Amino acid sequence: MYTRRDQVDAYSFVAGRLSSAILRTDPDGPERPLRRTGVGLAVGIVIGILVTAIVAVVNLFTNIGGGNDGWREPGTLIVAEDTGNRFMMVNGRLRPVLNQASARLLIGSNPKVATVKTADLADVPRGAPIGILGAPDAIPTGSSDSPWTVCAGADEGTKLSVTVGEGPAVSDMRDDQALLVTAGGDMYLAWQGTRLRIAAEWVPRALGLDPAQALAVDSSWLNTLPSGPDIGSPPVERDANKAGPSFSGTPTVVGQLIVVPEAVGNNYFVAAGNGLVPVTSTVSALLSADPASPAREAVRITPSELATQNVLPAPVWQSALPAQPPDRPDLAGRVPCVRWEQSQARLVTAPPPQGDAQSNQTAGVVRDGRVADRVEIIPGAGFLARTRPAPDVPGAGIYLITEAGAKFPVADADAASALGLPVETARLVPADLLALLPTGPVLEKINGAQQG
Repeated sequence: MYTRRDQVDAYSFVAGRLSSAILRTDPDGPERPLRRTGVGLAVGIVIGILVTAIVAVVNLFTNIGGGNDGWREPGTLIVAEDTGNRFMMVNGRLRPVLNQASARLLIGSNPKVATVKTADLADVPRGAPIGILGAPDAIPTGSSDSPWTVCAGADEGTKLSVTVGEGPAVSDMRDDQALLVTAGGDMYLAWQGTRLRIAAEWVPRALGLDPAQALAVDSSWLNTLPSGPDIGSPPVERDANKAGPSFSGTPTVVGQLIVVPEAVGNNYFVAAGNGLVPVTSTVSALLSADPASPAREAVRITPSELATQNVLPAPVWQSALPAQPPDRPDLAGRVPCVRWEQSQARLVTAPPPQGDAQSNQTAGVVRDGRVADRVEIIPGAGFLARTRPAPDVPGAGIYLITEAGAKFPVADADAASALGLPVETARLVPADLLALLPTGPVLEKINGAQQG
């Protein structure tokens, strides 16, 4: 006779075969059909317990959720989780921080950040706001070699625009092109990255340029071009009472122009007491139009006559002028610009600026008469700058240039280091370029005990 245990085992066996037949269509399967489900559930429970334990340990030793007082440590920037407001503990009081630059200048380095629930800050004593009003929130992370492009305005609304960083594509003016401009009551020739002041009224027409077509530009635009020599009466000796060389019985006087139409290379010379001085086509044109030149026609000679003469060295000063009277660039649909790149200035043309640029109206940011009407600093183009009032002579001024479209004077090397930008990494920038940006408040180290 079967025992009760035998009957239970038999029932379990039959029930298992029925389950396998229904779930797997195989009543003789070696495994129970729900075995994997049970094992998976058990493993999941174990993993869940482990994850919960790890999170609990991490939460115990960090500031996550504000569950401890780690955010009270000196040098910690506290961010309220619900509002995003920033604070620092100074002398036992919770004080609002005005901006990121102020936080770094207070601590002297990049602060540790702790996110805390607003409720955990409710009972902490408060103090007055701390920091520099108008200082930047976004601080550049390193040095930038981005170009500066300063464009003369195409209309009365935007007389001057400056872009720091890679803006619209520009086209270089050719070496034989120059732009006749007026600024501050004077006329200039903008040529090959320099400005040449026109020193006499007759000069433009001597070079084939129409003074009536001179482009009026802002003085701040012109000042971004390095200054070159004046263009006026050429500094060559001219004396109608001194004899120069004779050619086939034709006498000349010192300062008289000599032309060799068939010569290979240089075609223009000036008679001197001891020979001929080579001059460029531009200097020849200036001498021909200069009222101070001897009132005599240019003498034409042949290459064979030139070969018998003592040809003196060409004057060095004329290399700073165009070799020949320049052409005027086509500005249809474009504006003239000065492009500063790798410490070199060059003249380019670009499409007129489109759209709105930064209009920094932040408290503490000042605009004077030299600031450009339109300022744009491309994202990632901010950097620490140092004035360079003269070539290879570093200036004393240190500035932080930010994407907000302004420059901020930096008080000293310690302040620059606190901002994460050592003064040794500062890029030299001409003072006339820096003057185009509005100026923010001075960034200097902050003594928390003296604030508010």
